[in-house]
Amino acid sequence: MSTSRGIILTTNLVIGSEGFVGKPFCRYLEGLGEKVIPFDIKRDEAEDGRIAKLNLDGVDRVYFLAWDVGGAKYLYRDEIQFIQLDWNLKLLLNIMPQLQATKIPFLFVSSQLAEENDTVYGVTKRLGEVWTNLMHGVRVRLWNVYGPLEEPSERSHVVADFVHQAVTNGEVRMLTTGEERRQFIHIDDVCHGFHQALSQNLQGIYDVSSFEWVSVREIADIIARHAGAKVIPGEKTGSTPITPMMGKVTGWTQNVSLDEGLGRMVAELKSS
Repeated sequence: MSTSRGIILTTNLVIGSEGFVGKPFCRYLEGLGEKVIPFDIKRDEAEDGRIAKLNLDGVDRVYFLAWDVGGAKYLYRDEIQFIQLDWNLKLLLNIMPQLQATKIPFLFVSSQLAEENDTVYGVTKRLGEVWTNLMHGVRVRLWNVYGPLEEPSERSHVVADFVHQAVTNGEVRMLTTGEERRQFIHIDDVCHGFHQALSQNLQGIYDVSSFEWVSVREIADIIARHAGAKVIPGEKTGSTPITPMMGKVTGWTQNVSLDEGLGRMVAELKSS
């Protein structure tokens, strides 16, 4: 704990502070009046979680977000599976023993895809869950997070791609028919969910999700409506993952509706 004018502040180390989720999460913690120590290889090569010695002096809580990750375009590319495997195993092998030695409360960010036993991403996330359980840490599974804007790239996510297309091109060109269904959750709700889960030191695996299945076509339609664009569906048939729900974080509820969250993204991109 650190103090400011006699007020005790919680000090948080956020490993993966510059990522898609990490950046807004750090802002969220700071908005609560808590102290954030950012840590990310994007800030400095010395902050490479695969090899760095963590400075955990004075740290009250650790959020382990760092991972080699991206949207589906990146996750399932055959040629980068070994790269993902090597990177993420080294993160676990370096960071977990250091957390175990200090016994600082920590949260490991997993994924709904931890149920997949035939993908590198799924298996490594599942390993992280098992290791976290052995250390009595907190485990939360993210579903499909949206909210932050992204430049279209191999790693960008489908919602941000749709928003960019709608605003810049006046149309949303889908790769699939859009019949596949997903659960989406806004970044604001994700941040609250992380904080709530670690504050309660919840044991077990918990989902941070809307718990509502929505078709990808519905996402495209909402974005198009806000942007005044048209939707052009693709011809491929997507798949809907059959993933068991583990449970909702105690005391946490979704506050940002899909329509509101997607509308915010469109408005933000239009004003930028």
